[in-house]
Amino acid sequence: MGSGEFLLEVRTEEIPARMLPPATQELASRLFEELMARRLPPASVLSTFTPRRLVLVLTGLSAREPDRDEELLGPPVKAAFRPDGSPSPAAEGFARRCGVEVGALRRRETEKGEYLAATRHLPGRPVAEVLAELLPRLLTGLAWAKTMRWGEGTGPWVRPVHGIVALLDGAVVPFSLFDVAAGDTTVGHATLSPEPFRVGGWESYRRELAARGVVVEVAERRERLLAGMRERAAAAGGELVTDEPLLDKLAAICEIPGVLEGAFDPRFLALPREVLTASLRDHQSALTVEREGALLPLFLTVMDRPDDPVGRVRAGNEWVVAARLADAEFFARKDAETPLAGRTERLRSLAFHERLGSYAAKSERLERLAGRLAELLGWTEERPAALAAARLLKTDLTTEMVKELTDLQGVVGGIYAREQGHPGAVWQAIYDQYRPASPEEAIPRGRAGRLVGLADRLDTLVGFFGLGLVPTGSRDPFGLRRAAQGVVRILLEGEIPLAIQPLLPEAVALYGDLLPAAAAGRMETLTTFFAERIRHQLALAGHAYDEIEAGLAAGWASLPDLRRRVAALQAGREQPGFLAVVLAAKRIANITRGTAAAPLRADRLAPGVESELGRASEELAAGLDADLAAGDYGRSLQRISRLADLLERFFVEVLVMDPDPEIRANRLALLRGLGEQLARVAVLTEMVVEKGESRSA
Repeated sequence: MGSGEFLLEVRTEEIPARMLPPATQELASRLFEELMARRLPPASVLSTFTPRRLVLVLTGLSAREPDRDEELLGPPVKAAFRPDGSPSPAAEGFARRCGVEVGALRRRETEKGEYLAATRHLPGRPVAEVLAELLPRLLTGLAWAKTMRWGEGTGPWVRPVHGIVALLDGAVVPFSLFDVAAGDTTVGHATLSPEPFRVGGWESYRRELAARGVVVEVAERRERLLAGMRERAAAAGGELVTDEPLLDKLAAICEIPGVLEGAFDPRFLALPREVLTASLRDHQSALTVEREGALLPLFLTVMDRPDDPVGRVRAGNEWVVAARLADAEFFARKDAETPLAGRTERLRSLAFHERLGSYAAKSERLERLAGRLAELLGWTEERPAALAAARLLKTDLTTEMVKELTDLQGVVGGIYAREQGHPGAVWQAIYDQYRPASPEEAIPRGRAGRLVGLADRLDTLVGFFGLGLVPTGSRDPFGLRRAAQGVVRILLEGEIPLAIQPLLPEAVALYGDLLPAAAAGRMETLTTFFAERIRHQLALAGHAYDEIEAGLAAGWASLPDLRRRVAALQAGREQPGFLAVVLAAKRIANITRGTAAAPLRADRLAPGVESELGRASEELAAGLDADLAAGDYGRSLQRISRLADLLERFFVEVLVMDPDPEIRANRLALLRGLGEQLARVAVLTEMVVEKGESRSA
């Protein structure tokens, strides 16, 4: 009996590095789901890749699908028999299709009435047959970013397919893809060991490839590259400047993780560190080496071969690096001829978007919007720096350096502003304008940077949403999700109590005639979009969905305030009585829903628990006034939690819906007023109380 191991290798021409991880993950996930649906769960699934191979390994597969019984419904009983009880043609035909006698059919009661039914036994198919059926469909259905055709129109797929290995316990699983039949033969490295060889399974596949220098697992290639680069850097008396995304790319573009060390003229160290690093990264996929924080004239990259005995690969890389760094040196010298302040007019010929005007118009809007934000926040000292930064914010888009190294936009402007003598707050604001560009990156350093960062993103979001250009599904060509997430993070992490919603109409007005009349109405969609980004950010911080919803429903004019509110709800779950009050809040909402509002007459409350609750509600209102003014939501929830026993007694002892309309209206007014007090902290009806959570917890 076999071990249930399945090995798949699809060998192709070189696939772009960025496409490989999602493709292998998608293939593994979809095959796993298909096998689970057929009750063929693998014990493990491994997916990996090289530039020329997609590889999948499954273990613990059963030899065949489990047998199963399938119930078939036939005609209604009333149509299945004649008046004399003999079977009708419908019943006889159904029995023939099921391969049984009419007498073996049974009756089955359904929502539509009584029907004839039969059970058909379906023996499980061999797993090899299942795999042979699934794999062509799954492979051709992979969602590649770009595809091609080859030969006489074969494809479309990401790259031409040259070979397939498909082995179940050493036996070939017969299927074909683009006229290439699966077998048990592969090849080594495309140029160093292209001779074919046979494999019998995963271990022999790995072993034989390793003997030819190929490391098939991408994680192992990455580890070897990193270790080799650190060793080379240490030998040169420095330390590797790690770049995680670049290491991922280098591991994806090689089959043999050989480390190439190169050098460049020390004069290029005079370039700004960011420029030198970006040039090496973007043009040569190379990492840098530093000593005590200063870069050394060295670079490290991958060469997809074990060695470079005559130095030809090194010489070629050094030649390219020298040319690229000389270009960067020239661009820096050329850009220095025109200061940033002298570049503002050039922005008039640079389109922000064909329907949203030029970058010059955007810069004017940014200056006004940043000033308005400073005014709302009372940041009078930071306002001049923010306005100065806003005027120059996009000028580096006209520089030769940014045209060459587009990822450095903003950074180049900040460097040039620093070199041209602008104050620290101004050049840092320009430098940091796109921060945070990723979940790991920090927000802008100073208040001026946060003002222009917020203004820039709000202007962009209002413009595109005003045109109706809203992200859909996975499509977000203008990076609007990232922009909104940046606004949320700057407000949260910067502890900035700025209300987003009231700003949107003002930002729309700044566009003037560039936006259609419908733009103002589309800001509701943008508000909802922001709420989704807020949910996402709070969920990343570890808050439960219902805590977030309860906080949002109470309002989010200040995101730092909302975060404190949600954090208090998270902690409140552990307080005695809190969950009982949540249930009481839901009960209050249900009782008062749809009833007419009326003023509470405290003098008409009955003695006992009814009057006690009235006094407690008044005391709660006064206490919440102080707590909310101080932003102390934890103390507010403690006050609320102390009402648990009193509310429980009230609902046990008092008939809210009293037959007397005046008594009923007054009791409803009492509950409605209490519910309004509770909602000042959070809309507790949004909280979910699980069965396992105690009412008195």
